[in-house]
Amino acid sequence: MTRPLTQSDLIFPTHSLSLSSTLHLLKRSALSIHNRLSSIQSDADFVASLSEAYGLPLVANERCGSWYIPTEKKVESVYFKSTDGHMNEWGFSLRRLNLHVLDVVGKYGGCMIVDSTRTGKSMPDALSKTIPIWCCVINRALFSGSGPHPLYTPPQAVSESEHAQIETRIDRFVRQFFDICKPNIRELRFKIQKPLRPIWTLQTSPLPESKPSFPDYHPIVLCSASRRVNGAESSEGGYIQGAADDHEAWARGLTPTIFWKNKDKLLNTNEENLPSLITALINQERGPDALPILINPTTNLYISTTQNLDIAPFDAIISCTPEPLTTTHQEHVKSKKYLHLRCQTGKLGSRDLRAQLAYLPAFFSSLPSSPEKILVCCPTGKDLSVGAALAVLCLYADESGKISTERREGKIDKTFIKQRLAWLTTNPTLNPPRGTLQSVNAFLMPDPSAASKEGMEPTQIPPEQLVLSTPSDAAVATDTTTPFATPLKTSNTPPSNSNPPNIPATLFTSLHNSSKPWAFTRQLSSVLPTHPSGTVTGTATFTPYTAPASEPPNPNTLLYAEEGEFLTSSGLHFVARRKYVYQLKPGLETGEEPYIAVHFYEDENGREGFGGLFVEMGELERDDESDDGVLRAGNREQHLCAEDLYTASWRFSGGMGGDDGEEREKWWEVRYDVKGPKKDYVSTTRYTPV
Repeated sequence: MTRPLTQSDLIFPTHSLSLSSTLHLLKRSALSIHNRLSSIQSDADFVASLSEAYGLPLVANERCGSWYIPTEKKVESVYFKSTDGHMNEWGFSLRRLNLHVLDVVGKYGGCMIVDSTRTGKSMPDALSKTIPIWCCVINRALFSGSGPHPLYTPPQAVSESEHAQIETRIDRFVRQFFDICKPNIRELRFKIQKPLRPIWTLQTSPLPESKPSFPDYHPIVLCSASRRVNGAESSEGGYIQGAADDHEAWARGLTPTIFWKNKDKLLNTNEENLPSLITALINQERGPDALPILINPTTNLYISTTQNLDIAPFDAIISCTPEPLTTTHQEHVKSKKYLHLRCQTGKLGSRDLRAQLAYLPAFFSSLPSSPEKILVCCPTGKDLSVGAALAVLCLYADESGKISTERREGKIDKTFIKQRLAWLTTNPTLNPPRGTLQSVNAFLMPDPSAASKEGMEPTQIPPEQLVLSTPSDAAVATDTTTPFATPLKTSNTPPSNSNPPNIPATLFTSLHNSSKPWAFTRQLSSVLPTHPSGTVTGTATFTPYTAPASEPPNPNTLLYAEEGEFLTSSGLHFVARRKYVYQLKPGLETGEEPYIAVHFYEDENGREGFGGLFVEMGELERDDESDDGVLRAGNREQHLCAEDLYTASWRFSGGMGGDDGEEREKWWEVRYDVKGPKKDYVSTTRYTPV
């Protein structure tokens, strides 16, 4: 007799997906590479139409802005950080002056600066606050006699209270600009004839019917390229707001230049085949030849990357590279003055630079009294070479920029170093990381007590660091027709005196302790009565994160899980549980060390899910107030969750960073400062091994 049909025969519940699983897969599908590139193309069309309507050239606010501008239409790049516009962190960056944009404004009468942002805002803080602050400071510095030059901010993004608080700081920013940067006002006034005025545009803004005229000011049109998606979703009908943002997480190495060069091919390729196509396009892309940058006001100091570097025009070359430069041009070996500062890449190189800079005095004493063209280079052309050039400017350049081989007289302090640094950072690409600047400061302003402990820095240069090498057949093929110089290729085995492994990776390994959980105590201190204060005690574990089949595996990913008891200040008891995903991510730029990112964890009926980004750990540095090798870091960017702003900071014991072996005490702390309409509290958690 035939068995009657049952519900399971019809619905196959064991093979069906839960609603949350289905929504999760749909979300990931919506955020696909193809949807991102299509969204970028759509937003770029809007940007192009806006540029045509205003008749203004396009300037990209890096690193996001370049994705929305075809390469041939981008006239310049700027670096205005949103962090300089965050609540209570408003600032005028003396390291990112962006004065070169005045050349564009003077030539075209104005410009359009393009940027974008993800969900939660209609425009990034860089457009709503950082650039308006910059415009106001420039106006008051250059046109002090022609009016009050008020601060302009978009009322839909900046409240009256915040606007007023920012404006009280402007005059202080102007004084700092004069005192530290010492700008040439006459030269800047020659570039622009009237004040700057920011104008904000969104995709919902009406386009002018005809090219507008601005007789009283130079317009700085601030274009937020993406349209705002309604609600909390990051995508809408395949469109992704701020699709280009955080491209390291999704682009698989694709760059704006490669995208615009191969736009049609990429957009006509399905999602499944896009990763392999992107890899092929990256492999086909030949790196550009090095373009040395002249450092004004000098007439003979240049900075460059080592990639496809032509050293023929230069008389003296200083390379900050792991291995000495090698050239196939035999005459260069004899005629060029060369100094190799042996530095690894990334943060390890920043640490190397401090000791290697001690060779500069001996090298400069060997040069003619008025040296001609001097080139300082490193693999990126914007890190170690900038640090070495800064040391040269502080030691051997006078106020006019003339370089001689005799060390200048006078005190070198932080203010003086900042003044010389301003000569470099007028070029937007020459903005070295903090670690490199700290090494330069330590060399130029040595600690007397440290010197007594460590002895004098070496000044005698090893002979092998003064000679350009000729490559062996095993290293680089010989070509007697090319003057290019490249770093010598050697074994990947590190030398015996190499620096310790990078600290973020060591910390990440220390966090993972499956056999011993971490005991933690969390103190919550809330200003508002609507959010409880109290203490949480419990344990936390880090275990390897097992990605579902829909996600690419990543071995450097850990699942954080905690469980504890929350005792409020009013005596109430609650059970506290929380999960996050910790990931060790590669550096954003060539040679940069990895960093730790914390993502939300999405629970899908017991399935592990890699959620959105919560916070990213910034650069780690030694805590000057501690003698135990304590490391500290802040977040790379503040996290906006709905209307609440999260600021994170960390501290790690020296033992967590690998100091003094395994026996060193291990502990770490994380602090969150949370501010919003309904939240105003500080959470501090300290972890120790059980």
